[in-house]
This record gives sequence, C-alpha cells and structure tokens, in this order.
Amino acid sequence: MTRRHASRLLVVDDQPKTADLLARLAPDLALLGPKEGSLHAASWGEVETALSANRRPPDLVVLDLRFEIADEELLPDGRALGDTPTGRRERRERRDRQGLYILERLRRQHPDLPVVLTTAHEEIPFEDEARRLKADAFTYTVAEDESTGEGLVRLVRRVLAERDQPASTGRFFWGRSAAMRELRRRVSALAPAPLPLLVTGPTGTGKNLLVREVIHPLSSRKGPLVAFDCATVPESLLAAALFGSARGSFTGSIADTKGVFEAASGGTLFLDEIENLSSDAQKSLLTALNDGVVRRLGTTQEIPHNARLVAASNSDLARKVAGGGFRADLLMRLNPALSLEMPPLADRKDDLPDLARLAAARFFADATHRTRVVSQVRAAGGPEPAPEALFALDLGDGVAEDAPAVFTLPRKAWAAMARHAWPGNLRQFEMVVLDLLAASVYAGDGATLDKGGRALFAVDPKLVFDLLAGTREPDAPKEEPLSLPRPSVSSVEEFRRELERSAFRHLFREAGGDFARMAERMTGSPKEERAVRLRFNRLGLSARDER
Repeated sequence: MTRRHASRLLVVDDQPKTADLLARLAPDLALLGPKEGSLHAASWGEVETALSANRRPPDLVVLDLRFEIADEELLPDGRALGDTPTGRRERRERRDRQGLYILERLRRQHPDLPVVLTTAHEEIPFEDEARRLKADAFTYTVAEDESTGEGLVRLVRRVLAERDQPASTGRFFWGRSAAMRELRRRVSALAPAPLPLLVTGPTGTGKNLLVREVIHPLSSRKGPLVAFDCATVPESLLAAALFGSARGSFTGSIADTKGVFEAASGGTLFLDEIENLSSDAQKSLLTALNDGVVRRLGTTQEIPHNARLVAASNSDLARKVAGGGFRADLLMRLNPALSLEMPPLADRKDDLPDLARLAAARFFADATHRTRVVSQVRAAGGPEPAPEALFALDLGDGVAEDAPAVFTLPRKAWAAMARHAWPGNLRQFEMVVLDLLAASVYAGDGATLDKGGRALFAVDPKLVFDLLAGTREPDAPKEEPLSLPRPSVSSVEEFRRELERSAFRHLFREAGGDFARMAERMTGSPKEERAVRLRFNRLGLSARDER
C-alpha cells in the first residue's frame, strides 16, 4: 500500500497564532515557512522565499486579511508612506487589504492554488473581492469555536478533501482550476435541492453536459432528464411543446400529446437557452412553476407536474430584464442568486493538457479512427497494437512513453494553443484538437517508428496556427479615450487621488448614475458593482451630489 504524503500548508500571517494552532491541532499537516524551523510567512516577501524554497507549491494556503507590518513590507509597492494624513490613511488601507493584495499576487503565479482567507476583523469589507480572486473559503475567526482553531482545522480539511476529489464525474471533467472547484462546491450543495436552478456561462463551456452528467444524477430524482432547446422550436409551437396539446387544438394536431413538463414527471426538465422564450411562453412557464400544474393547449384541464426545472442561458438575463426582453418575476423564480456559472476556458488554463488528452481519448475510441491508426502502424512496420492498447497525444511533456502509437504536437504549437483566448471555449478547443488528429490520421504522412518501435504521427504545426487564426474573435471597436482635467495639487499622491476621483465622477455620469453599468464599463462585468460603489464612497464622492 502506497503511503500518502502529508498535505503541505503555507500559513501567511503577521502573527504566529494561526500556525501554532494548526501545528498543535493538526500535526499530520506539514507547515512550510521561508526558512528552516519557521511555521509561517509574515509578508509577501517571505511568501516568495517559501515558494521558491520548495519544488512544488503547497497544497493549500491559509491567509490572514490584515497585516500590521512595516511600510516597506506592504504591497502593492513596499514604499514608505510618511506621517501625513494621506500617508496614514493609505497605510491603514494597505494593512486592512494586505491579504487581498497577497492573494492577487498568488493568483498571478499559481492561479489554481487553494486558498483559505481568515480574519478577526469583521468590520473590514473584503468578501466580494475575495470571491473575485477565487478564494476557496473565508472565515471570521472570532467565535468561541474558532478561537480554539478547531473550526479552522475542519475548514482546511474540507478544502483539502475537495482538492482530492476525482477529476471527472461521468463525462464531465472538473479539472484543477479554482473556478471549477468553486463550481463543484456549489453544485454539490444545490443539485439535490428541489428548487429551480439556473446555469449560466458563455457558449461552449459545457452547461448541457453539467446538467446531464452531474446535476440530474445528484438530484436523486427517479424520473427522466428531458432536455428542451428553447431556440429550436418556432414561437407558434412553443406552448404545445412545453405544455402539451389536445387533438385539434391547432392545424396538424391529430392526437393528444404530452409536453416536456409531463414527459419529465418525477425527473428533471432542462430548458436550454431559456432567453429565447417568447413573452407568452415566459408567462405560461411562470404560472406552471408557481401553481405546480400545466394546461395542455386547447383544454382548461389542469394537470399536476412535479418536474424539477433546470434552465440554462448564455445571456445576461438581468440585462434582458432591464431591457424588457425577459420577465423579472420569472428570473426571480429561477433563483439567480444561487445560479451556477460555468467559467470560460480562459479561466481554466491549467486544465488544458488534460482536456486535450480527454478529447484525444474520445477520438481514438472511435472504431473507424482506431482501425485507420492500426493500419498505418502496420504499414510503418510496427507491431500490431493490442485491442486494449491506448494511443496517446504527446504535448512535449513525455507522458506518452508506453503508448504503441503517439501523436506528437510540437512544443511551440502547444504553447500557442495554451496562450490562445478560445472565444468558443471548451467546445471550440475540443474541435481544434479533433481536427488536428483527424488531419494527422487521414491527410498526414503516416507513421514512423522510433528506436523503441513506437509509431509516431506528427501533428502539422502549420495547421495548428491556421486553426488558431480561424478561431480568433474579431477586433472589438476601439473605446473612446477617457479625457480628464489635470489636477492642480502639490504632491504626487494627491495628483493620483484626484485623477481617480475625476475618473470615477466621469464614469458615474456617463453611466447615468448606475453603478452596475459603471462597473461593466470599468471591468467588463456588472458583478463588480459593489466594489465600484465601495471605492466611489472611499474616494469621498456622493452619488447624490454627482447626479
């Protein structure tokens, strides 16, 4: 039996209390430090030392929020702040937010490193930014239970256990990214509940597969999963498709038929691209959800239903509500605060090698493709691969040594794929991988044998770059420049602050006083509304005065 190595923790705190508690209550966890014998890092500089001293990153970071350390150790720039009112104010803000600054640096260097954020200062607002930076968990260490460290130990063990879960559920691949860990946590909590559920995210991220492979099985519902694409049915037939119809209720209706609500009885009804429902269909859907009954087209008879609704959308439904394209009461019924957001592939860069190999495995599992590969191995003079032998995709990392047939992707070509933005997300990435393999098998130069007798198939690097060029997003229209008045001040610090105040005033007025619209203009996402509002207030600006 293989002995599992102890999980390795890096505690980042200006005080030793948390590290001492973990060492006492969880002796099986190995605590790292910047030097021999130390159990915690007290600043970003010590974090860098601890990370560079170890060959691999820690399994988890426990990070404090507030740091009472010298100016020269404080992020963002480690400079002395002086004893002026401005310096004291900035020092206080940096100390209050030091854990967030450190988390930001960690995310740049190790985007998928599990992090637990902890604080004894409940008065400091940090939660929204911690979520944006994908902290795995945060806790307020002020309650009696937490003061002993036992609650923190339970939380640390939970996050470590989540990290060690299987990478896939059925055909759905979770991977290792922080965004997918958060999604998995929410799915585990919400999938068994009977409430309607909303799945959001860009096209091609795998919403359909998540519902089929994970949400419905976790619901433990005995009935079937019935999927319905709201974008593929003509508006005139939507009501009949959703709720059923009586014979003669419309031209061509020659028998009583069930709708998808009845078909999903006792199970899950998955409405994909729900934003495409007409206003009448939205009203009928809301009624069905509220009343627990459906009425077939052409009748007044009420038929009870008990299907659990899961809806998916790649649109911003809140914006559609604001524009009158979606009912506010229906969106509220879909529990948007509990929605499951599929991250874009750009947030899952560390998962790309595994995703590429999973796509390759599906390609090689196809009997037609496999037969063709085997025949080319024979033609090259190689031994016949065993029926159970697995073929491999080599990305330049040497993991394909034992495979009888290896498709080799040049390292520079794979680096280009790893850097690519993938606007079509997972679906687009998988299509490119499959296209590359198909071209190698059906239009390539065949196989060659290496010294060990393995059959090697070269993936055409030019084709890689041709395919990537065809998957780029069109250039976005250029933004108008932001023109600001030059502040008349006596110091660089005051100049910076007045510039920021001026920019916030300009953007606030440009957005018509709407903080969500202002956040979207600044960051590309209206979800940053609270952070924008907080910064607006900290700059001493008043929404009432600026309107």
